[in-house]
Amino acid sequence: MKKTWITVILLISAASWAPAQTVRWVKGNTHAHTRNSDGNETPRRVMRWYQDYGYNFLVITDHDMMTETASLDSDKNDDFILIPGLEITRSMDKLRVHVNALNPKRPVAASVVGQTVAQTLQNSIDAARTAGAIPQINHPNWRWSLTAEDLKGLSGVHLFELLNINRDSNNFAAGGQPGTEELWDALLSQGLAFYGVASDDAHDYLGDFFPDKAYPGKGWVLVRVSELTPEAVCAALDKGDFYASTGVELADVSVTKNSYSLAIKSLGDTAYTTLFIGKEGKVLKKEFGLNPSYSFAGDELYVRAKVISSAGEMAFCQPVFIKK
Repeated sequence: MKKTWITVILLISAASWAPAQTVRWVKGNTHAHTRNSDGNETPRRVMRWYQDYGYNFLVITDHDMMTETASLDSDKNDDFILIPGLEITRSMDKLRVHVNALNPKRPVAASVVGQTVAQTLQNSIDAARTAGAIPQINHPNWRWSLTAEDLKGLSGVHLFELLNINRDSNNFAAGGQPGTEELWDALLSQGLAFYGVASDDAHDYLGDFFPDKAYPGKGWVLVRVSELTPEAVCAALDKGDFYASTGVELADVSVTKNSYSLAIKSLGDTAYTTLFIGKEGKVLKKEFGLNPSYSFAGDELYVRAKVISSAGEMAFCQPVFIKK
């Protein structure tokens, strides 16, 4: 019998990081607005909301401007950092082409609207990279602005908002339109390494949190780092060393040459289902319980994991590509 040798490209492997005792998960939001653009609170109070509710980092991404964060340092606790950023905001007729620049080292130059959505996206991505920032493609299904065809030829970008948790972001498939998870699998099925982010895109911090408001605390990322610095967080995001969540918390994500395993933190009597998903969104395995695991067959293009809880909360782990 002929042996098949496989190489697992470890995008989230614990073995590729520092020893386990030196790393931890830190919770953060990569998309938030303040009164400096179209939010309804001051930067200081926005920062305090996330700090008070157990986050470890926040990226303030006001539209086309860098909100100054250094003056807020005196109000931070020792286990919370602010990361500078901005949202490069471009429009093409009714379409919205928005790209976050996370932790730029230099001013982000104004990007040019191109002849196509793809050109406009690439111009914004290039502007972010030139400034030393990590680019993140935002709310692809807002006004059904972006398609897999628009995204497939891009370079220099890995992050996109799998879940921008606002009513008009159209995250889920309906009416014959693909949801953002279907968009993700369409890209992954072409061998493209995109990593799914969940974020608030928060604008509304005052008054009641009605469904039509862009309020905070709905979606976040958990990033595995050895130190809590903007550089460490952004490097891990750019490499896919994180998972996205709307409430499900994981104790561990482990990838070896043979398997992909999760350890889910239990919450009361909540029940959990984990789906291991492959090319074109095919469910490769469904498993119940707190310690789901998938053994690689060797013929998968990629494998990713999705956890669904009986409370309606989810976690999305990043894809692992497999090369024979």
